[in-house]
Amino acid sequence: MLKFTIKSAILGSAVYYTVDKGVWKDSTTTSELYEELEKGVSPYAGELKKQIPYELPPLPSNDRLTYLFKYYWNCGVKTTFRFLVDLPTHASNAAVKTYDFISSSLETNPDAQTKDVK
Repeated sequence: MLKFTIKSAILGSAVYYTVDKGVWKDSTTTSELYEELEKGVSPYAGELKKQIPYELPPLPSNDRLTYLFKYYWNCGVKTTFRFLVDLPTHASNAAVKTYDFISSSLETNPDAQTKDVK
């Protein structure tokens, strides 16, 4: 319970801080806050980049990102509806296989029947 309370307090503080700073206001306030944050962090980020030899690839452009989002969203929608269209076929195949499995399991070996009777 204490762990949950601490996590809730941290989350509540973070939400309160972002609301207080104006992150959730209009876009101009948010972009000003971002620029202010970037100016404050850039000296430290430069130092960190010098210490880490790995170079990150550039982020994709906004047009490319939008295209990728639309493409993968559409693939997900198409796959979902393809599954829903094929669902009756899959359900009937599963029912037939289940019936066949149960039928074959219920069939007994004739030798086993005669041993049980004696």
